[in-house]
Amino acid sequence: MNEIEISITFKPKKPGSTSGHLMVKQGEEALHSDVCNIAKDKAVTAFVNKLKKRCPNVDAEEIRKLILAEVDRISQQEPESASRENEELDVSRIVRPHLFHVPEVSGLLIPVAQLTNGSKVEGKWLLFIQWSNGKRQCVNLVDYLELDNGQKLWFHPKPSAPSPSMVSRWSRHGRSAWLDGYVPKVEEVFQRLCRQFAYFLEFPREDAVGVTATLSLWTILTYAYPAWSAVPYLSIGGPLGSGKSRVFEVLSRVAYNPIHSSNMTAPCLFRTLHTQGGILLLDEAERLRNRTPDAGEIRSILLCGYKEGSRAYRMERIGDTFRPISFDVYGPKAIAGISSLPAALASRCIKIMMFRAAKDSPIPKRCIDENMKIWTDLRDDLYAMALTKGTSFIEMASWQPECEGINGRELEVWQPILAMAKSVEDAGAGGLLEIMKEHAIKSAESTNEDIVPESDEILVRLLKEQLADKPWGITAGELLEKAKDENPAIFSRYGARGVGAVLNRYGIKSHRSGGKRYFRPTDSQWRAIEASYGIDLGSMESGNETNGSD
Repeated sequence: MNEIEISITFKPKKPGSTSGHLMVKQGEEALHSDVCNIAKDKAVTAFVNKLKKRCPNVDAEEIRKLILAEVDRISQQEPESASRENEELDVSRIVRPHLFHVPEVSGLLIPVAQLTNGSKVEGKWLLFIQWSNGKRQCVNLVDYLELDNGQKLWFHPKPSAPSPSMVSRWSRHGRSAWLDGYVPKVEEVFQRLCRQFAYFLEFPREDAVGVTATLSLWTILTYAYPAWSAVPYLSIGGPLGSGKSRVFEVLSRVAYNPIHSSNMTAPCLFRTLHTQGGILLLDEAERLRNRTPDAGEIRSILLCGYKEGSRAYRMERIGDTFRPISFDVYGPKAIAGISSLPAALASRCIKIMMFRAAKDSPIPKRCIDENMKIWTDLRDDLYAMALTKGTSFIEMASWQPECEGINGRELEVWQPILAMAKSVEDAGAGGLLEIMKEHAIKSAESTNEDIVPESDEILVRLLKEQLADKPWGITAGELLEKAKDENPAIFSRYGARGVGAVLNRYGIKSHRSGGKRYFRPTDSQWRAIEASYGIDLGSMESGNETNGSD
């Protein structure tokens, strides 16, 4: 029997494992096979004993030597395998599967209901992707995609299975048409969006074109925002009955994966945005000014969710201790309310002021769902655009508009909208970019009213007025007395130190003279304040251009 060579084959359960399926062969004949941990002497002895019962003439020591050689081979491979398993990943290669745009591929998740075992209904995620070479696919949600350059695109966080009752916002017909090569016309989709916003909403006549276009471009942006590092929020304002909630009704039918909330708690909001992604529609924003812990946490979500990579943190119980857990809350958000937003939040927003329709206007009486097919067709085209235009979105994210009227944070807020306007104009909507530039400048001026608190504006204006009679400067205490005379309700709790802190925020610093500290800005400082914060300070001729403060 030993004249024919005896060999073993071993198939580990996973790379580097010593536990798996072991087989002894003589030539091509299998003598014995079983599951065995070849690194365990007891397991090997049991395997050899079984083999001896079946084949008494087999040399047990020879079999042991072959098994030991296999253990040595695996142990030599182990460091390399462990190195691969613990390889550090490039974080730019990790994306959320719900909606993503990278140079190689764009994709999004769609929930579907399927029958399993002939009768059981289960929810399932399907991943629709378009590669940079134009190839289109529908695949099951996986851990990663293999890219053409040999790299991998990893998905995190991976959502749990959807409920079977979760309705896909991209219709089956729309998905099939896209897989068959359908490409929507960008300019046509934009015009249809504009018509829907104009049909159901009333805007001030002088701003109607700019506001309608802004809402339509922002809607398209909700399908493209992962390509940008920062995205604007919408601040929907206006008196009761002016149509703020109506804006949300339209947005909820066309924006990407909308999450509509007016009373969602902060923890629920953290987790929903982190696991689902999507666009937050936050109604009744008045509660953001409350000093409750929950309102504070929601403000923190909104403030950090404006920038990609910024995360909200909560302390979560892990076993017997608490650890900080981060939540990804990045994405576009629309916030509606009667009162103005906190200044820091307002600076991240594009302001949309609503206008109450006249009593005889037919607009408020129109049924939002009188023609569901219009909304379905629009969503189908927007989903198709999200995939077919993914590469151009990435290119437009780095495009810089020439718009002298806005800069800094205002330019960061408006760049995605102006970039979308440029894309739509290139697709056939001539003149759109100039219209949006003019509207952006006008809107930025209006937004400054929310960013600059009334108390700050009063102090800066009073300082300018008082320097007309006291060109050598004015102290914080003197300015406070004037402010209390003009508006005691606002300044009753202010102190001189607080006045100085407000002026310092606007670059106005004091200088010491005769044991006192005086404020005396230069003309260039006044011009900068007026240009940057929209505060009307009248004439800039104060004669202090060469006498700058310390």
